[in-house]
Amino acid sequence: MKKLIQGVHKFQQEVFGTHQELFARLATSQTPHTLFITCSDSRINPNMLTQAKPGEIFILRNAGNIVPNYTDLVGGEAATIEFAVAGLGIEHIVVCGHSNCGAIKAVLNPELSRNLPALTKWLGHAETTR
Repeated sequence: MKKLIQGVHKFQQEVFGTHQELFARLATSQTPHTLFITCSDSRINPNMLTQAKPGEIFILRNAGNIVPNYTDLVGGEAATIEFAVAGLGIEHIVVCGHSNCGAIKAVLNPELSRNLPALTKWLGHAETTR
């Protein structure tokens, strides 16, 4: 936690001031051009990967970058996609997978998640893909 707190302080002291105009504009609106759906894996950094600035991409992250089928039981993925497309006018959607994804390994080898009931249930959304 200490490193994260130090990072926030460094951002406030060294970065924010050099981008004040950008952050002032972003404080009142956002106009991202792309919805970027990717895994919640800590090794994936969508902004670093695409070299996008704050406000350029709208990001949806979850284990395995899975988008469940749309049903009456709406979840965060459907709400995020709806807001991105209908609310923000997003023009492009990118689904970004990555190498060595633990969630996809567990989709292919269900025994890997047998002690993780919530993950197992979540990965059920990818059963037809498997």
